[in-house]
Amino acid sequence: MDNNQNDNQLFSNYDNVFQNANLSVKPNNQQVNSQINAPIEVKPVVPQQIINSNSVVNSSNNVNNQYNINRVEEIKQKENNVSPVTYTDGIDEDINYNKGIRGFLTNRKVITVTLVLAFVAVCVVVAKAFYFGKKVDEYEDFFIEVDKKLDEEARAYAGQELDNVTLKKVAASELVSCINSKMDMDNLPDSVKNAILDIKNYYNQSNNNFAFAYKDIYTGFTVTYNPNQHIFTASTIKAPTDIYVWEMASQGKIDLNEELTYTPKQYCKGSGNIQYEKMYTKYKTKELLRLSTVISDNVAHNMLMDNYGRKNMLAFWKNLGTTAIFNANNNWGGINAHDALIYMSELYRFYTANDEYGNQVMNNFLNATPKFIKGKNGYKVANKSGWNGSVIHDVSIIFADNPYIIVALSNTGNGNYTAYFNKANDLAYKLHTEYWKYKMSLCNDIKQY
Repeated sequence: MDNNQNDNQLFSNYDNVFQNANLSVKPNNQQVNSQINAPIEVKPVVPQQIINSNSVVNSSNNVNNQYNINRVEEIKQKENNVSPVTYTDGIDEDINYNKGIRGFLTNRKVITVTLVLAFVAVCVVVAKAFYFGKKVDEYEDFFIEVDKKLDEEARAYAGQELDNVTLKKVAASELVSCINSKMDMDNLPDSVKNAILDIKNYYNQSNNNFAFAYKDIYTGFTVTYNPNQHIFTASTIKAPTDIYVWEMASQGKIDLNEELTYTPKQYCKGSGNIQYEKMYTKYKTKELLRLSTVISDNVAHNMLMDNYGRKNMLAFWKNLGTTAIFNANNNWGGINAHDALIYMSELYRFYTANDEYGNQVMNNFLNATPKFIKGKNGYKVANKSGWNGSVIHDVSIIFADNPYIIVALSNTGNGNYTAYFNKANDLAYKLHTEYWKYKMSLCNDIKQY
């Protein structure tokens, strides 16, 4: 979640958003040219009509004057042994009404019950305000700002490449054996070593530039900086949440058309539109997934987490090797660059392995806003970013000719975050380019696909 108030305020002007991507041929830099739905218009609340107390007529003086007249007539007629005159102009009703009010105000039981009901009503209002305030504070309490990095070295390692079946779907067949061949990590060329050194030097300039990771999806070649130290997730947690739900749906364990109900427990300010809707409104799971990924809706995220289970998500991702996400007993918690590489790699694997659900989930990530990391050379970007306080992150798949992942985590906050993400993007692009030049030289300059 991005204080997460900041998401709506700062990122409403993003134009390069992609929807309904046709990615049937994967992933050779497909051009995705569509826009997400127009933003929902939030109409101002029209205040209820206020009753002006001055418009209420007080007829007590007229009643009292007429009452005195009646008493004089009554006394006169009694003296003459004549029955009292009966008046039918409604004054008797006003007198009875006034008597009723006086009786009501002097009845202890009624007053006690009224006061009790008023007290209960006040308690309900206060409790509701406290609860919603507590929900907001609950999110803020999860904030983790780290002042010192554990690891200040940029390290390269082989990582885990795609399996041959998946690889053959995304690369020319004559490259498969070459791509899968192991590199000598101790004898990388100077061009690649210098690109890695640039990453180290840049990230050592400030603790605000917190963590970085690059991974070539085809080969698994990976470079990381400070990958294992936890920091607050902000809305990046929505990525592994949403990927999990899509995968369970593909296995028939979750119905994407199931309707989930928005309850007070799931209220959360910040990014998204559901917070402004009526309580107990129902939303289909598929729509919640779109809102969570595309516009980073905090309430949609809470609804998905509460209904499909943080512990289930923890078990799923832990089995794939994560160490930080979903460990905290809440819907947000911590992240590290190591985990971000895992869940974005899994997103790409699922995308290539499942035509129906894979295309849908990837389309949401292609449409996600904001995109702090921009694709070089017109490359499309599938991402999930997050912002809260000083914490600001972006985790992206770059659909280059040979796709790769960038993880950029930071404490940059309201500083020059644009320059930071541009720099992370440049560093990753240079490393990727030099790596593939070297890789292709080993593969006898076979053309890249």
